[in-house]
Amino acid sequence: MEAKIVGWTMCAVIGLALTLGVGPAAASLSAGAAKLDITPPLEQFPTVSLGGFGERQGKPAQGTHDELLSRALVLSDGQTKVALVATDLLMITPGMKEAVVGKVADLGFAEDTVLLAATHTHSAPECMHPGGDAWPLALGKFNAALLEWMTTRIADSIRTANEALQPAQLGFAAARIEGLSRNRRQTGEGLLDSTMTVMQVARAGDAGEGRPIAIVVNFTAHPTIMGGDSFLFSAEWPGVTNMALEQWLGGHAVSLLFNGAQGDQSHTGDFGSGWERVAAYGNAVAKEAWKLAPGITMSSDVAIAANAPMWTLPEPRVSLAFLASTGQEYGMGPAQAKELFAQLFPRKARLQAVRVGDGVFMAVPGEAIAELGLQMRANASALGAKYPLVIGLANNYVGYILSHKQYNLGGYESGTSFYGPQLGPILVAQMNEAVRPLLGER
Repeated sequence: MEAKIVGWTMCAVIGLALTLGVGPAAASLSAGAAKLDITPPLEQFPTVSLGGFGERQGKPAQGTHDELLSRALVLSDGQTKVALVATDLLMITPGMKEAVVGKVADLGFAEDTVLLAATHTHSAPECMHPGGDAWPLALGKFNAALLEWMTTRIADSIRTANEALQPAQLGFAAARIEGLSRNRRQTGEGLLDSTMTVMQVARAGDAGEGRPIAIVVNFTAHPTIMGGDSFLFSAEWPGVTNMALEQWLGGHAVSLLFNGAQGDQSHTGDFGSGWERVAAYGNAVAKEAWKLAPGITMSSDVAIAANAPMWTLPEPRVSLAFLASTGQEYGMGPAQAKELFAQLFPRKARLQAVRVGDGVFMAVPGEAIAELGLQMRANASALGAKYPLVIGLANNYVGYILSHKQYNLGGYESGTSFYGPQLGPILVAQMNEAVRPLLGER
């Protein structure tokens, strides 16, 4: 069976069928999902640049290879309502989430009940970071109109999902996936976070029972198959994964790919090159998620809770690793870097933990390395979470987040970690405290 997906020809999985277990007949869970195009129209924003590669030097995007989307899933247990949102963006810039929440506050959403994450595709627009005026080559010159347009579109995806709320059931599955990721750092132990977690959401309670509403996939790898020589908007391999799953689910459901603690995790495998590799790799990730779907035990008896405490960050510091890597790339000396850091990097940011039944989503506002992701998952498991998920690039962006040891070993990731060696240990400890109150009652 052949399927044409945004210019990529993909061989869909043959013979796989989605088997949804039937949960309790009476419960309060409801769910709604939606997706919306967030690709900036170049006729309206002709100078918007792509983020993720310094070698592009802020040059504007030249067109669109495939659509960027905001995918939203709204879940309610009758008392608490949350929105899980996966966007085909490089990062969630400072102020973006607050703007989105403000646009959907009339629906009952707040800072703790909206989880807004980026897939981290490096073929997405920049120019939405307020610090772009201070560092345009790295962040794109700030475009307030683009930020307003983008946050309105993302909010509209949440609003549409909220309007689609219907009786629902959900369940989880998880497995280790071999051969699709590697640790890209040349220092340290080369730890991998190869666990994939899938949450399936389906209709419950009437003749439409079992009809898919959404599938959530948590998998960890950088979407950097296309390099800095590409100037086309693209959702990269996460976009292929999402679109393949949506197709295999019959076109009725929305797939949300959430990246994990991918600070040192990269794609791997023999999948060709260029756009062919993007398609093949994204399809391979989708196939692994599809394998997990059959046999998931579904239930409508699902408790939902959320917590989003403030995270006090250490003092920003200019490291030697930064000056040797990123600073050198942009022709920046110590004095310039110190002045820049004072403008760009906040002293506080929010962590977030969202419980959905047996799953706990831990949202990190940056790029944590796998070592930290594994620690956060282990801690949440010890507290009683059956399916702990780490969501990277969520709600804000504070840079790379490393363990004390990995920070001191240097390298690119250390050079783009802006708060010193204690940032990682503080993150792990405070995330544990964010999760704890959600699991007090089992």
